[in-house]
Amino acid sequence: MSLNPSLEFRELTSQDEQQAIDAHQSMVADDFEFLPTWSMAESWDNYIYRMSAGRRGEHIPDGWVRSALFGAFDDGELVGRVSVRYELNDFLRQNGGHIGYGVLPEHRRRGVAVALCQFGLTEVGHAGVDRALLTCDSMNAGSIATILRCGGALDPQLPSLEAADGSMTLRYWISTQSNH
Repeated sequence: MSLNPSLEFRELTSQDEQQAIDAHQSMVADDFEFLPTWSMAESWDNYIYRMSAGRRGEHIPDGWVRSALFGAFDDGELVGRVSVRYELNDFLRQNGGHIGYGVLPEHRRRGVAVALCQFGLTEVGHAGVDRALLTCDSMNAGSIATILRCGGALDPQLPSLEAADGSMTLRYWISTQSNH
């Protein structure tokens, strides 16, 4: 399975500000943070600098790991994003894993999530991660299907975790070797 050839994956730039903020606002209804750690109090240029520095392993706050944020663009239109974490800390081993992705509602069910996941697997694979951990809510059928299409297998030691609110988080491992 190959990446969707019409999609461009890249770090966000100054020119992406309005599309990215609009995407962030539209995903709030899904309780999804499209722009991780961003707030309106921060300038856009500072945010994209922080994201780029994090990819290089620079200016990482205590307790955080090297990470990156990439947008997926279809003919210049922002359709989704993928966050990659190049290593795991204790928190990410439980919730979050190596890769997190989101697709804007009007672009769902078109293969974008699979392409985002595959791009993330390739990115962490190039950084030396042999197996990537992905987590998702047990009620998120779309994310489960995406992870399975990308080769995910439930963690045999700890397939799920119960959150404080009673929801269940599923934990999957995917080999990065077939993705790069």
